[in-house]
Amino acid sequence: MLADSHHAREDLTAASDALPAIAGAIADRRALATAVMTARGEICFAEPAYRALFPDSANRESADLRPLLRRSLREGPVVSLVEGAAGAAFTAWIGDAAAAARWALEPEATAALQAGSDRLVVVVSAPSRSSELARRAARVLDLTALEARLAEALLFAPNLDVAAAAAGVGRETARDALRRINAKAGVRRMPELIARLIGVMCAAGGEAGDDDSLAEAAFGLTPAEARAATAVARGATTPEAAQALGVSAETIKTHIKSVLQKTGATGAKDLARLLAEARQLVALADASEAVFGEEEGGGRLRVIAALDGVRRVALIDYGPYDAEPVLVFHGGAAGRRLPEGFRQGLVAAGFRPIVVQRPGFGLTDPAAGDYVAAGAADMAAVVERLRLRSVHMLARDTGIPIALGFAHAYPDLLGRAVLLNPHPPVSLGWDVTSFVAGVQKHLLRNPDLVAASAEFLRRQTTTQLLERILDRAFSDLPLDAQALTDPETRQFLVRDIQALCARSVWGFAAEHAAYANGWEPPAGLPVDKAWTVAFSSELPGLLDPAWLPVPSFRRATLQGAGILPQFTHPDALVGLLT
Repeated sequence: MLADSHHAREDLTAASDALPAIAGAIADRRALATAVMTARGEICFAEPAYRALFPDSANRESADLRPLLRRSLREGPVVSLVEGAAGAAFTAWIGDAAAAARWALEPEATAALQAGSDRLVVVVSAPSRSSELARRAARVLDLTALEARLAEALLFAPNLDVAAAAAGVGRETARDALRRINAKAGVRRMPELIARLIGVMCAAGGEAGDDDSLAEAAFGLTPAEARAATAVARGATTPEAAQALGVSAETIKTHIKSVLQKTGATGAKDLARLLAEARQLVALADASEAVFGEEEGGGRLRVIAALDGVRRVALIDYGPYDAEPVLVFHGGAAGRRLPEGFRQGLVAAGFRPIVVQRPGFGLTDPAAGDYVAAGAADMAAVVERLRLRSVHMLARDTGIPIALGFAHAYPDLLGRAVLLNPHPPVSLGWDVTSFVAGVQKHLLRNPDLVAASAEFLRRQTTTQLLERILDRAFSDLPLDAQALTDPETRQFLVRDIQALCARSVWGFAAEHAAYANGWEPPAGLPVDKAWTVAFSSELPGLLDPAWLPVPSFRRATLQGAGILPQFTHPDALVGLLT
């Protein structure tokens, strides 16, 4: 057991030995199209999705890919543009058998790859070509049937008129629908909408980072062209891009004209599509581990606009829609989804559980300013966007600052509140002696290390390391350790952590930084609420809840519980709310 921060740091460092330095990544197989080829371009295997993208070559050979195939044999994996059906451009990754191990190929593709020494794998990023993923994005953004048709058409239509015709509506109807779509997606312009749609389609993949370098390397652009391309693809107008980059509008126009010629993109909207798809592919190609699978676990993933209309907030709504809504907080790195037993118990008790991803976690955008205030406003946005009158709340661990911030700033929106294992301010100390507590104490006492430590964790979140950390974290907690012996529970936790944290470390870092920088609970919490403060009995050393600025509260203890009461004590948790 780790009893101090020095040992916590040593143990984390030891756990990272010999592990690659890039994060794991999660993707939906439907976003990719795969083929196996010889260096001469002869196709040995091609998925139906690949044949649909390249109908003229998928049954014979891909002559256009020969230079890239030969280059990959000489230099290693290559990421570059390829031309698909009707001249549409896509981003492809090409690599040999050793490099392609990350892709978890189908048995037929693996057999084709191993049948010759000069064979390579071609993986094309094309989420925009999947109607299934487009429909999922429409559900996530709560689009109507008309809006969904128009949004899917916009992915490849050169302009709104063509998209309107494809969706079967008139131009004015399409303009009105587009305004509603933009509002729901939290964007201003069409390039931003396309990027957001593709980001939702891919669910948990690459995040906008050094897009300039990506565009330069994958699209063959000059540095100046790449900067102009990424600015325009992110929604900037020509004057806005010129001002941001310190050049003239004519220079931007010249650069974009060259970019469109080099990439085959049809305009800013198509350039945004191409950049978003390339970003997702590179995130997977650079990952130490690529995790593939479709969204599982029930509930409806949704992305709504924050109160400022700019940021987006992600949540999973488990329904039923006529039940009493309760916001169930995730922990500092897990809890994005609810275990089935816990979900069933909440629903049976008459609740509609909703798990909101806090700023910088999962698919929720980071906050530009005060983390706690932004998180509290996000909870209010959920109430408003879902047309709820009020919500109950079950918050835990380091989610307490946002929970109390919500109660303080929006008291009329709060019903009953349960605080589970609330983490106190750093000023009051914390005497829990465990692996997780040791790591947390080290972070909270060293604000300058929060971001670096969070990035360290992100870069090492392979399944292998996560399982080792889970085993270590729960080894002293009997019921948690027992729960972890169930393969389904173990996989649930690992995938949950990967989905919540693999896209970004911002939330983890910001939440711990809020504590490290002196967060204190707000004074004057509403007195007319029913508050419950609960503790897991196997987490000794937690402070007396007298530090909480709650006028009166019921105290409860979950006997035998540790860090995973949602798995080990689901009925007791439900009872706290009732």
